Amino acid sequence: DIDASKAAAECVLSISAATVPEFLQGGMGNFRFCSATCCPGNIPFYPASYSSQEDDSFAIGLENGALAHVLLSQSGSISNISKIFSDGMTAALQPLQKICEDEEQKSSSFKFLGIDTSLNPSLDEGGSVAAAIESLEEVCGDFGGTGTLAAAAAITTALQSLPSIKTTGYCGLMLPVCEDQRLAALTNMRVTNFLSISSVCGVGIDTVPIAASTNNQNLQALMLDVAALATRWNKPLSCRVFPVGN
Repeated sequence: DIDASKAAAECVLSISAATVPEFLQGGMGNFRFCSATCCPGNIPFYPASYSSQEDDSFAIGLENGALAHVLLSQSGSISNISKIFSDGMTAALQPLQKICEDEEQKSSSFKFLGIDTSLNPSLDEGGSVAAAIESLEEVCGDFGGTGTLAAAAAITTALQSLPSIKTTGYCGLMLPVCEDQRLAALTNMRVTNFLSISSVCGVGIDTVPIAASTNNQNLQALMLDVAALATRWNKPLSCRVFPVGN
């Protein structure tokens, strides 16, 4: 939608220049804003989250970069992701799902919608999803090099087909640059790299710093690229960027 992408781009630039209230200073307000395409209800990750339920309900989203590192290191190869990674992730999520199901049964007013199984990094030591993917032998060199796309596709396939896990949301691979220490340290990654990886996973362009001089037309074009990819493959993608000074 040309008009919607233009309006969203204008919002991003306006938010980046806001100085009041205090939590908006330094462009931080764009942590709370994105353009989103093909995103269903009940994604438990902001800012694309909204409810499609009439009743009170809840879903679970995770910070699991450290777990991803353990499981992908154990897998060692893309060929083992469908078994070792999948089994390990299922085993880790089943106790959490059991707690949620028990709470749903105890309450007459809350419905459990499921778990978003997405890999989502943390800023803690060992919490980088990018570093976890680099542990696979087929990923040559730094994250973003050859093999990265194949790894992302295999991981996403596994996350979307975990046996006995009730899922909701993206169930993909999250690569937020400002929330993954390894990604933030890399100099080889460009917006086009993230778009390429998003073709086989999620979540799109997430917390990516862009030049403060970026104009509305260029930002709108980026949002249209993300929307085109999401629409073409009917997959939920969002675009969350931070215009920052040089």
